[in-house]
Amino acid sequence: MHLDDHSDIPFYQQLFDQLRADIEDGTRPAGAKLPSIRGLAGDLGCARNTVEQAYHLLTQEGYVESRPGSGYVVQNVAYLQPTAASPACAVLLGSPARRARYDFTYGNLEPGTFPALAWRTITDDVLLSVESAGCDAYNDPFGEEALRVAIAWRIATQRDIDCTPGQVIVQGGTQTSVQNLLALFDGAADTVAMEDPGYDGVRSVIERARFAIAPCRVTEGYDAFLEDLEASGARLVYLTPSSQFPTCRIMPTDIRERVLDWAERTDAYILEDDYCRDFRYRERSLPPLASMDTRGRVIYMGTFSKSLSPALRMNYLVLPEPLLARWRELFANSYSPVPWLNQKVLARFMTDGSWDRHLRRVQAKNRRKYDALTAALRECMGERVEVLECGTGLHLLVRVRDGRGQDELIAAAAAADVAVYPTKKYWADPAHRPGGIVLVGFSSIREEDIRPGIEALARAWFG
Repeated sequence: MHLDDHSDIPFYQQLFDQLRADIEDGTRPAGAKLPSIRGLAGDLGCARNTVEQAYHLLTQEGYVESRPGSGYVVQNVAYLQPTAASPACAVLLGSPARRARYDFTYGNLEPGTFPALAWRTITDDVLLSVESAGCDAYNDPFGEEALRVAIAWRIATQRDIDCTPGQVIVQGGTQTSVQNLLALFDGAADTVAMEDPGYDGVRSVIERARFAIAPCRVTEGYDAFLEDLEASGARLVYLTPSSQFPTCRIMPTDIRERVLDWAERTDAYILEDDYCRDFRYRERSLPPLASMDTRGRVIYMGTFSKSLSPALRMNYLVLPEPLLARWRELFANSYSPVPWLNQKVLARFMTDGSWDRHLRRVQAKNRRKYDALTAALRECMGERVEVLECGTGLHLLVRVRDGRGQDELIAAAAAADVAVYPTKKYWADPAHRPGGIVLVGFSSIREEDIRPGIEALARAWFG
């Protein structure tokens, strides 16, 4: 083990990462003792406090146990290792689709991101505590109170959004949230405005609910966007102002103020999807629309999918007071779509320090990936491509300047065992769909695979 003086990562985090890797790969097997704090500090030439912090994190996340008289002992983490399916299962399930060697997908997280051991430790604690009585009853329609309190406190202190836990509603993902929210409006009479391009998952939910959709252009400047919004006659507009999807553009403060003014003048509401606020790489985030709203016009939506796990299907809405009574009336006989146990564990995770530690690690990792990806594109492709990004989010858009279309570019990449993704589906109006622009994500791919992946992509596209 060694500590890198030139790294931006704190010594205790470096030590934690190295010891965790040793435990996960079996170098330090279950039952093995870690070196004494004093001894390891002496070997590494660091302060004892550095080792104490690393050992504390390992204990918190379940990798080791502190035993009186024995020191720190490695725990069994074999349950984290996947097991092979039986031949019978393989026949029934079929062969899984093969992923490309270099998969620049968007949305998934890199394997190993989820804090499995910390989650397991908290889960065990909840189930063995008096809180487990919650297993015996239907859950609160708004979500577990402890989680709503934790969310309200966090967005009040970190995002300057003034709300109470009573305004927070725990939901089972963005599409479920939008589907339920649309029940507060009249599909026969109300129009929903959307950014164009915009998130196709939300567009499909709105279409299935039989609402008319008014596309508002975002790639032709904000004057065009505001012009379309004013002409839309919409009762609700869905926006991603902190990292517009898929362009990653950041809505300026003056435009946010004009959107708020539009909502008040027209008696409309704004659904602010703040899905990627945690990932900024250059400038500080602008305040959310919800923090600027003094008129009860913004419905705020946050998610845990981009930083914790998309598989848990957990997000939340913060409803303005005028809509709360209507929601209670419509969903009085419903229950939260998120399992009670997941909500309880997340509430603990957010309040015992685990969330902050986890988020710092994920933010640092994605910042390194962003830097690696932008540098590789610049150095391997140069002026042959235009990289469309604004220092935010978990993907970039790349436009090839030679006029080739998306399908041709994606096929050439696939032949080189590289996966990049189409963007046509994000445009509602076929007349505005671009040609040679593909989506290149970096949340799932390993940092060390980014440069070789881009080198392979450059060879596939340009020879």
